[in-house]
Amino acid sequence: MLVSLEIKNFLLIKKISINFIDGFNAFTGETGAGKSIIIEGLKLALGGKNQKNLNLKDKEISSIKAVFEISRLIKKNLDKLNINIDDDYLIIEREINSDQKSKLLINGEVKPLSNAKEILKNVIEFQENFEQQELFDNKYFLKFIDNLGSIEKEDLSSKFEILKKSKSIYQAHLDNEKNINEKLEILKIKNNKIKVLNPTKNEYEELVNKRNLNKNIKKFSDISNEIKKSISNYNSNDNFSLIEKNLNKLEDINREYSDISQKLQSSILDINELINELENKLNSVDHNEVDFDEVDEKIYQYQQLSKFFEIEPENLFSIKEDISNEIDTLENFDREKNILFKKYTNDLNYYKQEALKVSNLRKKESKKISENINKQLPIVNIEQGEIIFEFSEKDEKDYNSNGYDELDVLFRTNKNSKFSSIKKVASGGELSRLLLIIKSLSAKNDDNLTLIFDEVDSGLSGKIASNVSEKINNISKKNQVIAITHSPQVASKANKHWKIEKIIKNDEMTSQIIELNDQERVNEIASLISGAKITETAKKVASDLLKN
Repeated sequence: MLVSLEIKNFLLIKKISINFIDGFNAFTGETGAGKSIIIEGLKLALGGKNQKNLNLKDKEISSIKAVFEISRLIKKNLDKLNINIDDDYLIIEREINSDQKSKLLINGEVKPLSNAKEILKNVIEFQENFEQQELFDNKYFLKFIDNLGSIEKEDLSSKFEILKKSKSIYQAHLDNEKNINEKLEILKIKNNKIKVLNPTKNEYEELVNKRNLNKNIKKFSDISNEIKKSISNYNSNDNFSLIEKNLNKLEDINREYSDISQKLQSSILDINELINELENKLNSVDHNEVDFDEVDEKIYQYQQLSKFFEIEPENLFSIKEDISNEIDTLENFDREKNILFKKYTNDLNYYKQEALKVSNLRKKESKKISENINKQLPIVNIEQGEIIFEFSEKDEKDYNSNGYDELDVLFRTNKNSKFSSIKKVASGGELSRLLLIIKSLSAKNDDNLTLIFDEVDSGLSGKIASNVSEKINNISKKNQVIAITHSPQVASKANKHWKIEKIIKNDEMTSQIIELNDQERVNEIASLISGAKITETAKKVASDLLKN
């Protein structure tokens, strides 16, 4: 909920501070006193359009600070924006200097204006005459029907995701059909080229090694001959054997030499084994068996083919199977297409079955809702008002996770008139009262919203005003309501009541706000009833309104 609002140097307001409560907060005051300025200031703080007529003095700053208790929904919106606040309160402050430059701060940090709107999305709503944009949005009514009817859409959403995936795969397959022959021809050329070379794993590296050997063949031959000569000298030299024999003799005399003797024997065996392995390796190399021209040619083929396939030569072997599989897929395109089409149509049918269930529930619920609204319209002075909900099925391309329903909301204010869109036939006041009925119906499902009503009771009196006040009061049972009103009936329902009045001092007019006590509320509501001259009768009526 909105905890507090502080406004400085904004239009007629020099400085005010308001602490709100959960429930019903009401503001009254004479026309021009500055009641709507509070709403304008709050809108500005929450990312609204910059005011250009603040008339600030040099280096003077206009600031509006709104403090909200962090609810579950606000926390969710903060997480989406990756904004971390280690506090129980969200503090949004808008500052505008005398050069009309503004900045937005969220808990002391400068943030984009859009952040304020995103954080408070679905948290705070402004309901004002001529600004009931929800009523012009059929998606709003669809959501309203779903919420009021507690219509579950999880299965529908799940089936839509499955349908979307299978449709995407099938469509991608169809897109390939347009150039399938060209693709197949290119792939077959690639396949022939790869077959001719027939690359295998590690072959390219081995070829490069052989080529390097060819380049250094004389050096290699000289070194290998030198090693062979050393091996021959080693074999003819009996030094290790002599040492071993003498160590054995020492071991017989002193057992401490046993360890050294064993290590030497093991080392001699290892050395002999390595020498034999090296000798065999050197003797196995026959340069005459290697066709180095053939090696160079194959390396060249690897390199040319690697450019063609845009892949490193040593990785050519890995694409053989991919090309073969792709050729197989394209050659069996129609079979694959039929399989994918069957999957897509099955998923479409499952989705439509679930969408039909949801649609039938909506139609049933919408009939009850429209009957309920139509019964209440005369109560708020729309005597012959009537609303209807008409459903049709969207084109398949517009199916979504909420179903296939296309909703048209039609309205008329006269029984002899034709139904038309709400925007065309309803006045500003009628829109406000229609929206009030809708909000009162959804109040049981709404929770912890902050709703701001700016003179939605304009022009109403008597029983109609009482009916409107009841509806606003009903909404405030589970939500925070802030209402600017001229109606004594509406003001009397408030849990907390402020009066806004204008003061003229030194030829300068400013607005001030006063929180009213019980007796001051009686006088203020009496003034709303009888005007500037408060009568005893008006006081009695005001007192009765407050008691009731």
